[in-house]
Amino acid sequence: MSDQRTVIGASAAPLDEAIGLTRAADDGQWTVLRWDPHPVAVGATEPVSYLHGGAIATCVDTASWEAIVRASDDSWVAADLRVDFIRLARPEPHCVRSIVRKAGRKQAVVDVEIAEWDDRDRVVALGRVLLAKVG
Repeated sequence: MSDQRTVIGASAAPLDEAIGLTRAADDGQWTVLRWDPHPVAVGATEPVSYLHGGAIATCVDTASWEAIVRASDDSWVAADLRVDFIRLARPEPHCVRSIVRKAGRKQAVVDVEIAEWDDRDRVVALGRVLLAKVG
């Protein structure tokens, strides 16, 4: 197991901390983070309040990294990142789950799902990240 992993309840980077993203307990093969959005993550409040797409993309990026360091002791960086925004994300707690779909010698693919913490069926975004091994 990699020693790069973030401790439960902690943030992997200052940006994660700024938006309210912390590590939670894993769920089987899924790596889990909890997102309690800080006001800086809000994209707009009129006519409704919703979370900024850039903050959602940051969650996808961080969740993919957390998943790959759970599966590999190597160092990885995002080489390509895609986010499909399914619906507006309300400024409330969210579950950010990620799973490694393939980990090869030089590249890995991780899928990410972001849903409301209390309603895991209300998915707000799906992401796929291609990671490249560093070194």
